[in-house]
Amino acid sequence: MKSWKKAGLTALAGSLVAFSSAQAEWSASGSASMTYVTHSGTTGDTELSGSPFGMNKDITVSGSGELDNGWVVSASHTLDNGSASNSSLTVNFGAAGTLKYNMVDGALGAGKIDNVMPTAYEEASDGATDSALSQISNGATGFDYTITVEGIEVGIGYAPKGAAGATTQGGGVSGAGAGASEKSIYAKASPMDGLTIGAGIGEGQNSSSIQNTDDETTMFATYAYGPVTVGYQVTDIDVYSSSSDIDVTYYGIAYAVNDDLSISYNKIIEDTAGTAYDTEYSGVSVGYSMGGMAIKAYVNEESGHGSATQEVETTEISLSFAF
Repeated sequence: MKSWKKAGLTALAGSLVAFSSAQAEWSASGSASMTYVTHSGTTGDTELSGSPFGMNKDITVSGSGELDNGWVVSASHTLDNGSASNSSLTVNFGAAGTLKYNMVDGALGAGKIDNVMPTAYEEASDGATDSALSQISNGATGFDYTITVEGIEVGIGYAPKGAAGATTQGGGVSGAGAGASEKSIYAKASPMDGLTIGAGIGEGQNSSSIQNTDDETTMFATYAYGPVTVGYQVTDIDVYSSSSDIDVTYYGIAYAVNDDLSISYNKIIEDTAGTAYDTEYSGVSVGYSMGGMAIKAYVNEESGHGSATQEVETTEISLSFAF
């Protein structure tokens, strides 16, 4: 065998050994988290009939390695109740940005700024029982690219047509069952100390006609001064082939009492054209940490969905430990 062939095979074998070693360096992470949840209300109440207690059973396996050119490649796979719930492959190009391919769960592009209001725990719409809040959503399975230039962070998301079915290697959906491709872009920056502003636009899949998309825009501003952070955000969704366009307004204020304790108040107003009542979500959250233990809770209320007197209240208490 010629010497150059021997050298090539030797180099290839060395690369494979190095690659295999890098692949073997995986770690598992999870959380010891327990929650208590109750619902109560007037119209449309969905009282819990079973135990209000539950546990987080997610386990994430992740690994990373650095290529010869300095790029860092990482991957993660999350299991929920023993079944795959999310996977991602990320390449960090350094100053040239980060590219991720994400599957099943999460947010792409402008979907990552769907609600950036300050809170001590969850959003005001968390636990809503009667309807899902209409907000920026541009798919979860697809590509996401993020880069920061001169202090401005820009993110681009793209969920290819039929990506929702591509949950395994080579998987996918074709033909009439495939939905429209979703795409979006956002930018955010901090022009002065404490102030963060941003905006995003995109096309999200229509809920009833998945081959078509809704036009989505959002803008926000948050300002932190000492222990207080306030936020304001507006989102507009032009629904495909419908007069039921949606305007959503978000408000939030959080106060850090000390390094361990914080409280917040959030409010969301969803105005859908052609409906008699606005749907309103409001909530108070509190978060307290002591070493590796964290106790968090919220009381959220949803009102105005379908009638002027409809109200549903959700209470959640979470206890988690870090090891």
